[in-house]
Amino acid sequence: MGSKPGSVVALSTMLERGWEVRAVVVSRSRTHPWVQGPTLEEFAVGKGLPVYTQNELPRDEQVDFVISYMFRYLVKSDVIALAERAAVNFHAGPLPEYGGWAFYNIAILENATEYGCTCHYMDDDFDTGPIFKVRRFPIDASEETALSLEAKAQQEMVRLFMDFMTMAESGDALPYEEQDPEKMRYLSHDEFMPLKRIDIDANLTEEEIQRTARAFWYPPYESAYVDLNGVHAEIVPDIAKAELAEIYHRNDYTTLKRAAIEYWESRK
Repeated sequence: MGSKPGSVVALSTMLERGWEVRAVVVSRSRTHPWVQGPTLEEFAVGKGLPVYTQNELPRDEQVDFVISYMFRYLVKSDVIALAERAAVNFHAGPLPEYGGWAFYNIAILENATEYGCTCHYMDDDFDTGPIFKVRRFPIDASEETALSLEAKAQQEMVRLFMDFMTMAESGDALPYEEQDPEKMRYLSHDEFMPLKRIDIDANLTEEEIQRTARAFWYPPYESAYVDLNGVHAEIVPDIAKAELAEIYHRNDYTTLKRAAIEYWESRK
């Protein structure tokens, strides 16, 4: 499972519903110190569950399911083979059109009218296996940043995970639909990174610049940027200024009122 809070929610939901979790596989090379709440490993250890990296995971017993929840690395074929019923991955973009790295970003860059998340069966490649289910929802790309679209997609992913659990618990055959190869698209990390650069010589409109800025607004990671006279300058989209203002100023009244009371009390 991945390092985002959704993986902790998914694991806690499994335990609450009585699933027997034989092992929790984590990636210790990627952490998000700005995310509040327990990490996946901290939560699993607190529940007394065995925790491994993928290389450490024992391969000596079969399980019903191997579940990957936004795990950033390819699940190895001998791990997939441990599953007797299914090995599934939860991907924060609708397949087959949004495989790979830039799923939130491309949706905004292309002014998509809908987005979603996918549960699919794992094979020996990234995001290519047959589909279990896709949850889609409408969006207004002009009002989204990568950050806000991720928040919506993560909520849908939790719901999709519960849909999967309910069907798995029923014992019924799980849906299985091959991806349409003509619609499949995958963007690698190397293809993703250059998309952040705004070409100041391209005569872009204000709307095009703002769209690119929104598409890559995901603090604390590098935003869209321009290179000007040797200066690398990141671009903050207008919509993010309002979001930041709300965050920074939400406690102004409470803070000032507390200061006034404390000062008044000190003078008594």
